[in-house]
Amino acid sequence: MDRREFLKLAGLVTLWPLSVSLPVGSKIKATAVNRLEKWQPQNTLPIEWRYAAGRILDSSQDFGFIISMSAIKITGAESLQFSVQRQNFNGNQEYAGKTYTGVLTNDFYDSASATYSFQDENAQTLATWQWDDQPGQQVYKLTVTTPELTLTNVVLKPQGSLIPEGGSGNIHVGQIAGIYINSDYHGDWTSIEINGQEKGVARVDMQGLRRVSSASHVMTGFGAWLGHQGELGHSPVSAEAVQAADSTDDYDHYWFAVAVELNDGPAWVSAWRIEDTQGPFWGLTIARYSGASWQVVLSLTEQDNNSIAAPLEVTTLAWQNLPTSAGSKQSTGMKWRLTAGVNQPNDAVDIQVSVPPGQFISNTKHTLGGWLEEGVGLEVEGTILGNPISSIKMAAAETTAEFSLNFLPAVLK
Repeated sequence: MDRREFLKLAGLVTLWPLSVSLPVGSKIKATAVNRLEKWQPQNTLPIEWRYAAGRILDSSQDFGFIISMSAIKITGAESLQFSVQRQNFNGNQEYAGKTYTGVLTNDFYDSASATYSFQDENAQTLATWQWDDQPGQQVYKLTVTTPELTLTNVVLKPQGSLIPEGGSGNIHVGQIAGIYINSDYHGDWTSIEINGQEKGVARVDMQGLRRVSSASHVMTGFGAWLGHQGELGHSPVSAEAVQAADSTDDYDHYWFAVAVELNDGPAWVSAWRIEDTQGPFWGLTIARYSGASWQVVLSLTEQDNNSIAAPLEVTTLAWQNLPTSAGSKQSTGMKWRLTAGVNQPNDAVDIQVSVPPGQFISNTKHTLGGWLEEGVGLEVEGTILGNPISSIKMAAAETTAEFSLNFLPAVLK
């Protein structure tokens, strides 16, 4: 991804008032996070989104889905967007995806019921998404009605505590036009229930951007910020941000969410990595089990580089052509290897993740660089915490990392 495209989005935040500085770092032990507080819109975040990727499986269907509701709240640049994707895993493996644009109004979120509602430009309600905070409930309730994806009364039930990614849920993004920007990033692993029957698992993310003033906020977490945000790069930015862009720099990011079974129970992995001239920047979180046995056993970022055996590395193992909308004869990945080690290289994670090709989302107004690969798949192999994977529930992969075919050996073209 071209650095200029990155700054078009990041520069938006320079137009927003400063907010207080929050603690950052994987070594900080955060207290239990209140989901309702993180679920509702945050006044300090000029750009924020709610995201889910999951898999639904029963006797009649097997498919993966991705949804993203995003809002830009800066005066003069207000925007609301809803992206939907569906990847069939049986039959002809059909894929469908589309980005819808709406109008940002006060009706977008109902605080009494903790419900987001998305209406398109024709005032048609395409989705409702609620956090039911009542005692005995404590679940997300989701309905989506689009030609590409239909989900009716889907319940997403958390399997453990809300995860503050990076250890604190507040991750440095960097400095744009002299302004320091952080990302709020919290994630949930959930089971999927329909009519009281468990149908699969899903990853839910709550994320946004904030301005901060402290010069101590150095670049330590681009991956969490860029994750899920290829669709937001469409609004005006400050002149300073545009002038600061250096088109010779490259901004490539990867993000993964993996739910699997090990020999002693479930494991939940989220990871991101950014390749940049000032990086790389990365994060890795591993949780185990569910319910009363749930625990986050590992939460690392590039801040831990000096205290661990090996940082998170992402290697592309198989390639696919970019979509026509990219306007470039380049390729991006569809299979990757992720490795990281705490005491020894690769003892934290050593896995290969693959998703079916062709899962791109694009929109003329909302896609950085014209494309974003956002895929759901069923192929993960390797070890997590030294234990081999016995079965897979779902995997999600996102990237804007591209590679020109001109640089590939002729045998691979």
